[in-house]
Amino acid sequence: MEYLSVEEAKNRSGLRLVLTRGVPGPWGEAAKAIFQLHNVGYFAVEQKAGQDNPELVEWTGHRNAPIALYENEPSRVRWLEMLDLAQRLGSGASLVPEIRDDRMLMVGLINEIAGENGFGWNARLLMFHAGITAQGPEAANNPMYAEYQYEAGKIEGAKHHIEGLLHDLASRIKAQKEQGSAYLIGSQLTAADVYWAYFSNMLEPLPPEQNPIPDGLRQIWGVLASTISDYDPILIEYRDNIFADHLTLPLTF
Repeated sequence: MEYLSVEEAKNRSGLRLVLTRGVPGPWGEAAKAIFQLHNVGYFAVEQKAGQDNPELVEWTGHRNAPIALYENEPSRVRWLEMLDLAQRLGSGASLVPEIRDDRMLMVGLINEIAGENGFGWNARLLMFHAGITAQGPEAANNPMYAEYQYEAGKIEGAKHHIEGLLHDLASRIKAQKEQGSAYLIGSQLTAADVYWAYFSNMLEPLPPEQNPIPDGLRQIWGVLASTISDYDPILIEYRDNIFADHLTLPLTF
């Protein structure tokens, strides 16, 4: 995948999407897919994983990815801001349900997956904890851990949160299937399906030929499945169907 530097991106118009180079982070991969599904072109801008990225901070006010920058509008860093932008700029089928109750459900589901204290957030805490356990207590001094609010006392709560969400998602998929739907909400693809498809890689990554993730990161992501209680295979079966029917493989990053 080709990336612009921050300096190069400043001189471009249109949509610039800041992404972590070389890493299929689920927040970034889902954002890419939302814009692609809406036929919105963008320039990928490099963010360096685990680094201070001072040029990026000076330009956007943020160090992490993804960040969406459209023309001279303010930086967008939240998933809902990016979805709203894609809906405004793009074409094709909406990824947001027309029925208000369904829209409310979609926003709630994605927030449980991708929001602060959601699935991805808590999965990251479990991965941090596994690294500290393996390396020793001094590893906890990594400033990134404090930035993401890691505390050893939060680990049991993080596991409980993830297990509860996975149970609820599996139950919803089964209930929808009984109604003849292959989607989490209603009878067509929504952003909720897209977000779970990418975030599920933290639970069980797509095979290497579809997701050429570095071996080290694949092992780190493997911590989640080995830490929590058994999860229903329908979560991955459903994910694979969403990719087969709607999303692009292999992942490029």
